[in-house]
Amino acid sequence: MKSRAVKIDAVWSLQEMDFGEWKSSMQFKINKKVVDASKSEHEWNAWLVKMKDKTVTLLIYMYGAALGRQQDLDEFHVACIQPLQTDRSGATAEASLRDVITSLQTQWGASFQAEQVVWRMWANHITRNLNRSTWVAAITRHQPPHIAQLFQPVASHLSQHIENPTRSANMALDCVAASMADLQQLRRYLDICESNLTGRKAVTEAFIRDIPPPPAHSVIDPLPNMENVHDTEHQVFEQE
Repeated sequence: MKSRAVKIDAVWSLQEMDFGEWKSSMQFKINKKVVDASKSEHEWNAWLVKMKDKTVTLLIYMYGAALGRQQDLDEFHVACIQPLQTDRSGATAEASLRDVITSLQTQWGASFQAEQVVWRMWANHITRNLNRSTWVAAITRHQPPHIAQLFQPVASHLSQHIENPTRSANMALDCVAASMADLQQLRRYLDICESNLTGRKAVTEAFIRDIPPPPAHSVIDPLPNMENVHDTEHQVFEQE
């Protein structure tokens, strides 16, 4: 028991209970007869002795003993428990679900981040009991394990400060790696070109070796046909 039903000016509400108020939400019952709870301490002690070896039922009212009639219970359920809006099947309506999502994001948005569908999963988990009185407390509690793993912590200012230079350094490293890959590709292309040229050189050399030299009779000695040029230089020297 955490809250009790209270009716003030014909309006039902829930109030937090102290430990001292628990007795107002509990009653003893013997053979369908409710035990008077207004006994003094001495009367209670005597009653306990009298009830020895007898079966006594302890009734604990979830929302206190103020809900004595079914009509009161129905009115209280509509005012404090039932979702304000439901669909045709009785489940929480979309409008109420969005309100819970907004409350969750307000409560936890500064600490955790996730896709909108994950926030919706959390809201569905909270509202599935159709007990509106428990939603506020559930919103302040951490996510259930199967949903918590879908959230990520929000990056702090320091993390963002470190992340920006890291991203720039990674980008520079990617550029260097890409340039090295291009250089390797260029080297492979040059190796292919050199191999092609080496092959062509070998073919050309083999072709040259296969060409026979001209026959001796076809080679004309140019010396007999050369014109004898006068030695004018020495002539000038002798005159001097």
